[in-house]
Amino acid sequence: MTRAQQRVATRNSIIEATIACLVEEGWPALTTRNVAERAGVAQSTLMHHFETRESLLVEAVTQLALRLADDALDQIDLSELRTARGRDAVLDQAWREFSSPQALAAGQLWSAAWNEPELAATLRELEERLTGIIYGAAATLFPEVVEDPRFPAILDAAVSLIRGLVLAIPVSGRDVVDKRWEAIKPILSQAAADILEVN
Repeated sequence: MTRAQQRVATRNSIIEATIACLVEEGWPALTTRNVAERAGVAQSTLMHHFETRESLLVEAVTQLALRLADDALDQIDLSELRTARGRDAVLDQAWREFSSPQALAAGQLWSAAWNEPELAATLRELEERLTGIIYGAAATLFPEVVEDPRFPAILDAAVSLIRGLVLAIPVSGRDVVDKRWEAIKPILSQAAADILEVN
């Protein structure tokens, strides 16, 4: 490896260690010391690549969120929204993707943003990017409803609702929240059907 390749490899291992720490131990355990130990580097090496904890978080959160979006779009076939059975399948897959361990870890950051202004700014930028990705994919499949003001609203409602339910998991428990999702899902499905003018 060249020195440049080594720097990239070290930086990537630090980011991966940050994501793993967040997923496996949660936000409170996310310290530069823990991350350095996981990455197998000295804390000074970590600080050389990321001068502040916030800069490390920004990079890790961005990568994690974009991965989640890519995985979701790979797994979810939005064209299935044209049938009732397909809508249920799409919504269930969206729920699985956005309540995965990685997504639950990312969800902790939305709560942490109350006390971390720099993190809040990063999440705001990410939200805009992710919304653009989701809206773009849906608009490509359903060009006939792109101009309907309800179209972005239903996408926003679905994502916001899922995020809210995810944040309720540590409070109410997964079983209770899964039941709430099952009760809410038909309402989202019907709203999508109304916009797409399908049965």
